[in-house]
Formats: sequence, structure tokens, C-alpha cells
Amino acid sequence: MWIVLGVGAVLVIIVAFVAVGMAVGRMENETVPNIYRLPDAVDFVAERLPTEVAARVSYDDVRQILTWHLDWFNEIGLAAGAELGDSAVTIGDTTTADLDAAIDAIVAHSVDMSIAIEPVDIVVILDLQSQYLDQIGAVSPTSHNGPTSQNG
Repeated sequence: MWIVLGVGAVLVIIVAFVAVGMAVGRMENETVPNIYRLPDAVDFVAERLPTEVAARVSYDDVRQILTWHLDWFNEIGLAAGAELGDSAVTIGDTTTADLDAAIDAIVAHSVDMSIAIEPVDIVVILDLQSQYLDQIGAVSPTSHNGPTSQNG
């Protein structure tokens, strides 16, 4: 009787190890979704601002500019839910955001809202946001035009 219990326990352990091994093998090939978190982006950008820019813009200004940039992604069709998906340019299956168009739109928005933010500050903040997007793997590495998204 003890032999039957021992053999049964060994078989259960072997089946468990095989099942866990198979699950780990399947998950090993899956990519983790890249999630943009605004508070993390604000921290990333604010920590890397040059001192001249940091002297002119507040933490709330950085948050507002990043929010406007995300709104701009949505307006031009690059954002779909939490994913970066035309002033965008599509080349093959790659969509590239035009950073100059984003800067123009955000500067115009800040003027409309009567918020005094220097255009050069917006350029610096958006460049740092592009670096953040690259770092979290949300977009392909930036080209001279801005972040890109693989359409698939």
C-alpha cells in the first residue's frame, strides 16, 4: 500500500512539473504589453529637464504638455486605447508621428489656453517624452521625425 501511495505521489509531482514547464515555455515567447503611465512619464521628463527649462516650467506644466501630446496622438489616429498605433506618415507598415506637427499643435493649444510656456520648453519636453516612449518600448526607436508604431 505504501508503495502505491509513493508511486502515485511521484506521478503527481512529475505531471505538475511537466504542466508548469509547458506553461512557462508558452509564456516565455509572449511579449509583455507596453503600458504608458502618465505619472511615470512626468517623473521621467521632469528629472531630465535641463536646469534652464526646469526654472521656467512647473511639474504641472510638464503633466499638461504630456497630456496634450497624448491627446494629439489620439486626434491624429496614432493612439488606440493604450497603444500607440496622420500628421502621421505611413511608410510600409510603420507609422511615424511628425514631431514638428505635434509641437505646432501643442504650442497653439497653450496659446489658446493662455498658458505662457516657451516653444523651446515644449520641444525639450516632447523630446524627453519620445525618449520615455523608447525606453518603455511603446514605440520603435525614434527617427528624426518622432516616435513610430508598428501596425500589425
